[in-house]
Amino acid sequence: MFAIRSLLTFTSLCCLSTASYALPMLQLGPGSVGSWSYNTNTDTWVTGTNPFSLKAYANSDGVAADGAFAWDTAGATDRYTYLVVSAVPMAAGDSFDVTVENDGGALPIFDSGSGAPPVQDNNSLAPHDIFDTYFEIYQFQFDGATTTIFDTEPGKIGSGEGYEEEFDITINGLVDPVYGIHIDLFTVEGDGTYDPSASANSNKDLVKANAPFSHDAQYIPEPAAGLLLLTGLLAACLIRTKFYSR
Repeated sequence: MFAIRSLLTFTSLCCLSTASYALPMLQLGPGSVGSWSYNTNTDTWVTGTNPFSLKAYANSDGVAADGAFAWDTAGATDRYTYLVVSAVPMAAGDSFDVTVENDGGALPIFDSGSGAPPVQDNNSLAPHDIFDTYFEIYQFQFDGATTTIFDTEPGKIGSGEGYEEEFDITINGLVDPVYGIHIDLFTVEGDGTYDPSASANSNKDLVKANAPFSHDAQYIPEPAAGLLLLTGLLAACLIRTKFYSR
């Protein structure tokens, strides 16, 4: 009985261990250009460098993930993933100008709007204090060979086979009160091609996978971050001065 119980315990621990090391289907992480840090309050990678580079990853170890989330050059070439660039804080209209480059060329804006992308889908990207806001969507492919990828969230040690793409991003302008951008990933059901003109909730527009909160990214300019810190210090000094003047 003890041996059986020990075996069950060992099996349970192994299952828990495997689950804790599982990679997200999609994730974002620091690229080769820029100074990055991980904000543990928002569970987001943040950079204040402009321009900067950002890496996107797709996990090909999951069930049917190879075909459902990404293809290499030896597979089908008609499946896409979508990079979403959104205004921070929330803004209703066109409020930033960015250049997104991948594989040596600039990506055109595939779709844009205000809300939670894709707007045709009730299961669109979850708010997490970013949406509803102005966004731009860029279409790309994981078109390289598979490689070993790792969990981009600090402290996680998961790894597996997957795909990697790097983007060079330049912030050309931000319209006040927008001071930064937030970046997400998603893929869609059906043939894998998001159609902005499709009717609401058509099958091919439904989100199949997205990068979780803890694996997304933001650009927040360093002067703005410094200004927020200075504002906090000044407030603290005023409170201290009032306290001692009593």
